[in-house]
Amino acid sequence: MSLRRPLSLFASLLMLGGCGSEVLEKGAAVGEARSALHTGIDLAVSELGVTCDGDVLTVTGAIRNAAPTGIDPSIAGIYAGNPAEGGTLLDTINVPWLVGQERYPFSKVVTVPEGTQQLYVVADNFGFYPEDDETNNTAVVTLAAGGGCVVNQPPVAMCKDVTVVADASCSAQASIDNGSYDADLFPQALSRSQSPAGAYAVGTTPVTLTVSDGMDSATCSATVTVVDATAPVAGASKNLVLARTLGADYKTVTLADCAQPASDTCGGTLDLQQSASIIRVESDESEDALFSLALFKCQDIKLSADRKSAQLRAESSLLGNGRVYTMVYSVQDASGNATLGTCKVKVPSLQGIISVGVGPAYCQGTGCPAGTGGGLLCPLL
Repeated sequence: MSLRRPLSLFASLLMLGGCGSEVLEKGAAVGEARSALHTGIDLAVSELGVTCDGDVLTVTGAIRNAAPTGIDPSIAGIYAGNPAEGGTLLDTINVPWLVGQERYPFSKVVTVPEGTQQLYVVADNFGFYPEDDETNNTAVVTLAAGGGCVVNQPPVAMCKDVTVVADASCSAQASIDNGSYDADLFPQALSRSQSPAGAYAVGTTPVTLTVSDGMDSATCSATVTVVDATAPVAGASKNLVLARTLGADYKTVTLADCAQPASDTCGGTLDLQQSASIIRVESDESEDALFSLALFKCQDIKLSADRKSAQLRAESSLLGNGRVYTMVYSVQDASGNATLGTCKVKVPSLQGIISVGVGPAYCQGTGCPAGTGGGLLCPLL
């Protein structure tokens, strides 16, 4: 038996060690001083209920060892009225040795004095154990005047507006409950339901919360706002190839010509001509790269006013291995989430070589890398 009661000696030592030595601060209660000991002991009352026949009541519930360590037998009390204010002790409950987290259910028949308004059950009734938490030792139910039956206290519904981020399905679950409660925990545990139940779509949805204790219910309302915070995913480059022309002619290239459509969690496939704009276009050859033995062209890149397309010269350097234009663009979904994408437009060399590209040498637009302005000759013309 000693192996099953590791706390018995510990509790006894605590009590013996505290005899004549515990000093309370002025105005402090015994339970407050004991709670400072951190003993690992905690008894609680739960699931308190009452059925009645006139002034004869059957009290049911459980005494629970709320701590993880076992505890020796204890005594609980049933009172008519608040014991702290002179309530009458009606009966006691002999609680056996409990392992950690074990509950001891009880059922007691008591006769209540006339005019009793509340019934109390107190764990560790005589305060034998110094507990870490003395506040959960007592549970109470309110009785109907004269009849002895339990008066149900309706639950209280409390709501709050909430904002949540959409998940991969472009929706989200959310609770508007803001601490709804049932003061008497009777006749059963509080249930909660929301209408509509969710998941909730992007945007704002009015929601009603209903709480019920099995006898009475209460409602409140709030809003659930679901925001789309996921940026689109840019599409891959189409790697468009422009045929090299003898006159280094301009070719108009749109974003849709250059890149695959973007995809978005909530918007699906995004049309680049509607949802994207060019930030800049870079070339891996300089603006005044020699196009032929007697010719070079300037302004190889011209962006449209709406930044949906660019005019690109279909030329490549006479001495190079082909030109690569890189479009840097931003694509944005309906919620304002944006991401950057890039795509490439290639012009073969005179020998038909298609380059993979090197670092930018010439650029037009916003945020161009340093040193990628006009060439040495073009600014002089």
